[in-house]
Formats: sequence, C-alpha cells, structure tokens
Amino acid sequence: MLFSFIREQTLTHDRDIIMSNLSRYQPLNYNRFMWWRTHTDNITPLGKRATLRDRIINGDFNESTYYWQAQLALINAKDKVDLSRHNHADQLEICAVDLARYKRLMDDYNKEETARLEAMYEAFTSHFKMTREEIEDELCEWEGDLLSYYNYCKEFKYETPMSVRKGKRGRPKGSKNKKK
Repeated sequence: MLFSFIREQTLTHDRDIIMSNLSRYQPLNYNRFMWWRTHTDNITPLGKRATLRDRIINGDFNESTYYWQAQLALINAKDKVDLSRHNHADQLEICAVDLARYKRLMDDYNKEETARLEAMYEAFTSHFKMTREEIEDELCEWEGDLLSYYNYCKEFKYETPMSVRKGKRGRPKGSKNKKK
C-alpha cells in the first residue's frame, strides 16, 4: 500500500522535529513556477573571492532546507489518508500533490547538497594544503560544526600561499608618479 511506503521507508521524523527545523527558515509565498517549495534559507552565497571563514559564517555550506520540506510533504500526505476508508487508488489520488511535492523537493535537495559539498571541498582544498580524501575522512569523524573544523585546520594545517596573501595587486601605497 502507498501509505505503508510513506510510513515505513521515507518518513524519518515526527511533525514536531520537522516543524522546529523549518521554523529556522523563512516561509515563502506561493509561486506558481516553484509551487513545491514552502521555505527558504534566505542566504545569498558569497563569491569565491570571499574568505573561507566569511563563507562559512554566511552559511554558504549549511544544509539545504529541501529535506525538511520534503519530510513535511510526507507528513501532510500521511495526515490526509485514512486506511479504513481509502483503497490504493483513492490514496494515490488524495496524495498525488504531496508525493509530487516530495519528489521535486528531494530532487532539489540532492542537487543543492551536491553543489554545496563540492563548493566546500573546493574551498578547503584551495585554502589549505589538503586533499579531498583528507577532508572527507576528518569531517566524517568531526563532532563540531564547520567553523570549528576551519579553526582546527587553520591551526594545524598549512595554508596555501594565495590564501595567506593579504595585499592587493598593483602599485604600493605612497608611490605616486611625480612629474618633474
């Protein structure tokens, strides 16, 4: 049955946990072009030229909101179905919008998480003399947040010369061309 699929395999949290996680994000007004999205993290990612620490503080590498929105769509589908009254065809008809919302949100989640992880790996490997495998191994065992991992790397790993360089390109201050 459709309802057992929702209940047993993909629904991993109860409504209170989902709503407490979604309360951190800004609700969206209805948009007919992106009707499946209900919340946004409202973060504008900084460019690659921003420092790694600033990008971490800004939330460029934080988790995506789409997972929690997808869980909410499953909770809503579960609430709409009554197993004693509805057969399989009725369940599909009642939950069609919620299941379509879930599918689209999980697609968005997979794309967004992949992009954020790739950007994080690229930022750490360009800032510190580390390989991607070292980052993956250390982060899997890391118990703190990403900022504490950055501070650990800054203290114990070598920074690349370009990340240490603070001056700007061009003529140094105070050296103006004087006409004779």
